[in-house]
This record gives sequence, C-alpha cells and structure tokens, in this order.
Amino acid sequence: MSHRTKVAALTAAFALAATATPALAQDQMAVPAVPATELEYQGEITFWNTMRDFELAEVQKLIDAWQEAHPGITVKHDPVSFDTALNNYRNAAPAGTAPDIMRSDVSWVIALANEGYLLDLTDLVDFSGFAEAPVAASQWQGGTYGLPHVTDALGLMCNGELLAEAGLDGAPSTWDELVQAGAAVTDLSAQQYGFYMRGDAYWGQVFPWAWGGQLYDVADDGTVTVLINSPESAAGWNYLKDEVLGTVAPATWDFANDYDNMGTGFKAGNIMCVLQGPWQVADYLEGAAFADPGNLVIAPVPQGGVDGAAGTPLGGHNYVIYALVGQDEAKQAAVLDLMDYIDGTDAQAYLASTLGLLPTRPAAFEAEAVAADPLVSAWGPVMAQARNRFGHPGSADQYTAFTREYQAFLTGEKTAEQALADLEAAWNDLFGN
Repeated sequence: MSHRTKVAALTAAFALAATATPALAQDQMAVPAVPATELEYQGEITFWNTMRDFELAEVQKLIDAWQEAHPGITVKHDPVSFDTALNNYRNAAPAGTAPDIMRSDVSWVIALANEGYLLDLTDLVDFSGFAEAPVAASQWQGGTYGLPHVTDALGLMCNGELLAEAGLDGAPSTWDELVQAGAAVTDLSAQQYGFYMRGDAYWGQVFPWAWGGQLYDVADDGTVTVLINSPESAAGWNYLKDEVLGTVAPATWDFANDYDNMGTGFKAGNIMCVLQGPWQVADYLEGAAFADPGNLVIAPVPQGGVDGAAGTPLGGHNYVIYALVGQDEAKQAAVLDLMDYIDGTDAQAYLASTLGLLPTRPAAFEAEAVAADPLVSAWGPVMAQARNRFGHPGSADQYTAFTREYQAFLTGEKTAEQALADLEAAWNDLFGN
C-alpha cells in the first residue's frame, strides 16, 4: 500500500472522532493546569511560531502558565511568517542558529528531517495518544520527527442567509449546484459574489480532484509517479475557468491580496461561499455577517464532474525540535516537557475551544467545550474527504511550480493542458525522476 493510500485511510478513520459531537457551544475553556515536574535546565528555549497574532496570544497563555511553573526557564516565543519560515529555518539550521522549536507545516517535516535538521522523537515521545494519520505524516526512514499539533483541510464555508436567498436550504453539494444557485446572489459589478476563488494552487487543486484527477503517488520505496497531467485535471481547471470565474466569482486577479480580499468580502456578507480551513473560523466570526455564529455554514468541498469525486488537501501543523537540542540532555528534557504541556490533550482542547482548531489527539474532542461546539464537529465530513499532498522530501517545495503554473492558466498565459504539462515536467525534476 502506498504512502498516499495509507494516509488517506488513516484520515478517514480519524474523521470519525470529529463527527461524534453534540451541537450546542459552551463557554470557552480555562488555561489548563501545568503538571508538576522538576527540570534541571535553566536558561532560554527559543520557539518560532507561524500562527497569526490572535492565535499566538492563546499559545502565549499556555507558555506563560508553563513558565510560571518552571522559574528559571524563559521561552522566547517569536512570530515568523508562514511564507518565509521554511527558508528561514533552512538558512538557520546549518549555521547552528535554528530555534529549539518550530511550528512546521506537515509537508515540511520530512524534508527537514531528510536534510538532517530535526531531532528524531521516536523514542522520546509517547505517540499513542495521537491520531495515526498526523503521526504517519511525520515519519521518514524509520524515524518520527514531528509532534502533531493541529490537523485541517479546506472546506466550503457559506453564509446561511445568502444560501437561503439563493434558494438553498444548505451548502451546495456539487459545483453545478453552487454555480446555478450562486447566480441568484451575484452582481459582479457590485462585488457581490456567489463564490470567490483564490489564485493559489493549494486552493486550485480541489478542481482536478473533483473531476477525477490526482497529484502524484509516492511508493513505499520513495519513488514518485507524477499524475497531475491528465484529461481529468484539465477538465477540472477548465470547469473553474469556463463556469465559475466571471459567472459567480470574479475573474480578475490580485494574487498578492486575494486571501485578505476573500476574507473581507465574506465577513462583510458580500460572498455566499468560499473555500477555507478551520484556522480561519475564529477570524470569520468577527465579521458583521457572522454576528450570529449560526449563520456560518461549514460543509465538504462540492463534488465535480465525476460522480462522488471530491477532494481536499490534508493539512495541519506539527511541532518540530532542532537536532542540536539533543546534544544537551537537560535542555532536551525541558523542551520535551514544554511540548508535552502545550501539545497535550488539555491544551489541544483549549485551542479548539478558543480558536476552533482541530486537535490531533482524539481525546481532546471529548472535552465538554469542544464536544458541544458545532463549528468543530462540522469539520468531520470535511476531513473524511482529505487527500494526501506529501510523502516525499520534495513535497515541501511542490507549490512553487504548482502555483506558478496555476496562475499562468488563470491569467490566460497558458491553457490548462499546457500548464499541467509544464507542471508535470517541474515535478519530475523536483522528485528526482
């Protein structure tokens, strides 16, 4: 069984934990107590975190609680841009200046492990409390190099009032349904849209999947078969361009700002549906359109041109520890103790309660405040659609070419077929084929 198949199967099993939740939100949790431990290390622990400001604030509360319980240890908790974190780490690690801890995208872990920069946690951490899929995503050549922090996938987020205005009693289940219903609320000149599409291949990959296409397959021996260049993938992208863009979504592009533009319009009530992940729920609830949280509808990505075909990228973040930490036994013990607390079941439940993030520990879903939150439980069916997008060290860099070719297609510089053929060539080079 290939790595892709194994991770997909594990993700579907993990989703069952997320769906078994009641429906009425309760008060947010308090910062969990810190277990009493005695640590020899005295000094600083450095930590790069790719979260946004409002997320960093919640993690800082956990760090503050841990520091209070361990006087003499200071955690230097620094924000770092998600867009630059991987390259920054690759520059710092060989120079001996990488942080002790970094919050890493799941697709970066095995790349950094393969480059020799990460501490192997196999015999240092009890992984039995984590769901299998996120752990599997951190394993490379017999080692486990990441502590699963959150898991995620893109889902369809909709404005319930606009769905009703469009004649729907729930989120559309197919792209045809979204286009047909979305026309009723779309006025392109007034910037009122039935849908909004980003010019980033992370979002654009859902259309090849919905028409039966695939990205690539990683065999157990690490060899990669690139599959993206297919008639199915082209059909998905062409549907997006011919049926969605300029019909219910804008067909003009501001690639540098489209993420923020999408959020601004959705929060203001000017967009019926967007593709977005659980990391954005807390921010969207600040918008005027979602003063009533019940107006935010979360559903799986719509199906496309092949019966039952739909896919969303399996995502998430792991904590990774710099390999040089292992040279100081006392410091390693302190770093692992901090990780055990801020990534423990209670802490994951706390972040799910305050930020809507999806835990990687199934037991965290059983916390009262999490189990009672419908905006957490709604992600179960979304996660059941999740597809692997990594499995090889080159996966960390796959979106450079992917987004370049996707944007060339969107702007009309290339046809879908040309862009996919060029992407296939770029990925064969990336994966060493």
